[in-house]
Amino acid sequence: MGETGLLQQAGFFGTRCVTTAPNHGAYRRDKINIDFCKVDIDFMIDLARPESDPKTPLARRMRAVRRHFDDVDRDAFAARLGLSKSALARYERGENPPGADVLAIYRTRLGIDANWLATGDGGMFADAGQAPPPVRAIDPALFRQVGRLVARVHKEEGVKLPPDAVLDEQADAYNALITRAEDPADPAELEALLPWLEARLRRRLQTAAAAPGTGKRPA
Repeated sequence: MGETGLLQQAGFFGTRCVTTAPNHGAYRRDKINIDFCKVDIDFMIDLARPESDPKTPLARRMRAVRRHFDDVDRDAFAARLGLSKSALARYERGENPPGADVLAIYRTRLGIDANWLATGDGGMFADAGQAPPPVRAIDPALFRQVGRLVARVHKEEGVKLPPDAVLDEQADAYNALITRAEDPADPAELEALLPWLEARLRRRLQTAAAAPGTGKRPA
C-alpha cells in the first residue's frame, strides 16, 4: 500500500486539504490552507512510513547506536544530538554520509568511538567503562498500571489530585518502581514490587495528612 493509501486508511485526509480559489481575493487564504495541508500530509506520511533498512555499513552502525539507547524515538534522539530529525534519518538510511562534525557529536555527547563509527573497527564506545547506560524506554502497559494504582490509592486515602499533578504523581511512582528494581527489564520483578510501591505511596499520603499545613511533601 502506498503512502496515500496508508493515510486514507488511517482517516487523515480532512476537508482542510480540499481548497478552491473562486476569486483572486481568496488566493492568499487558500494558499495558507494548502500550506497547512502539506505540513499535515508530510507529518502523517512520516508517521505511517516504517523505518527503511540502512543502505551502508556506516548507516547500520549509526542505527545501532540508537538501538543501544533502547531505540528511543528518532525525533527525541536527534534533539539529544542537536541534529534535525530529517538529517538523522538520512544518515541512518545511508542517503547522506555524516561529516566529521557529526562523528564528533556522537563522540562528545554519547561517548561513541568515532573510528568505530566510521570504519567498524574496535568497539562502539571510546571507553567501555565510561559508556553511558542506555536510555530505557517507558513501558506503556506498566506506566498505565502504575497510573491506575496511583489514582486508586489517592481515592482511598481521600486525596484529590489537581489535574496538573496527576501525571507528575504517576511519573514519580513509575520512576520509584524502576529505581527499586534490581533488573528494570524483568516484568515479573516489577510486578512483584507493585505492593511495595502502593505501601510507599499510601504511607506518604498518610504522613502528609497527619501533618496538615506544613507545606512539605514527605519523601
